[in-house]
Amino acid sequence: MSKPYDAIAGEWHAGPRQFRAKKYVDLLLGGLPRGARVLDLGCGTGEPVARYLVGAGFRVVGVDESAGMLEIARRVVPEAELIEGDMCGVELPGTFDAAVAWDSLFHVERSRHRAVFRKVSAALAPGAPFLLSTGGTGHPGFTSEMYGRAFFYSGFEPEEAAGLLRSEGFEVELCEVDDPSSLGRLAVLARRAA
Repeated sequence: MSKPYDAIAGEWHAGPRQFRAKKYVDLLLGGLPRGARVLDLGCGTGEPVARYLVGAGFRVVGVDESAGMLEIARRVVPEAELIEGDMCGVELPGTFDAAVAWDSLFHVERSRHRAVFRKVSAALAPGAPFLLSTGGTGHPGFTSEMYGRAFFYSGFEPEEAAGLLRSEGFEVELCEVDDPSSLGRLAVLARRAA
C-alpha cells in the first residue's frame, strides 16, 4: 500500500528546508564519543539529520515506513543502516547510544506514543539521550495538506508528553516550544534513566 510520503518523496527532498533541529541535535550529541550508535526514527530521506550524524562520525540506523523516502536516503547517507518499518512495530537491532525522532512521532496516533517511548527506552543504553519533536497541543488528531497530499498529526499537551516519557523511564532535560507557527511543535531532550 502506498503511503503519503512515498507519493511526495522527491518533492519533499528537493524542497527548501532549514536545519532547525541542529541546535537540539548538537545537544543530543554532547558527550557522545565518535562512532557511537544513533537511532533515527522516521529518518525520511536522511536529510538533514542522518546526514549530519554520519558526517559527525556517528553510526546511524535509520527507520522509516516510506520506501520512497528510504530510496532517497540510500543515496544521501549510504553509510547508514536503513530499515523500512513502522516505528511502533519495527524490531530494533541491538542497543543504541542515542536516539532521535524529529518530525516523525506526530504522524503517529497519540494513543501509540507510549509504546514508541517504551520501545526506544528498551533500545537505549542506560543514560543515553533521546531527542524528539512532538505536537505541542492536546489535539487527538487532524490532517493537513503538504504537496497535495493529506498527512495525519496527533500530539499531547507538553506536560502530558513529558509525563509519558517519565513513565517509560526517561528523565526530561528540556521541553520547549520549537516552532510556534506549526501548532506549537515541542522539542524534547530526555535521557534514559541510568
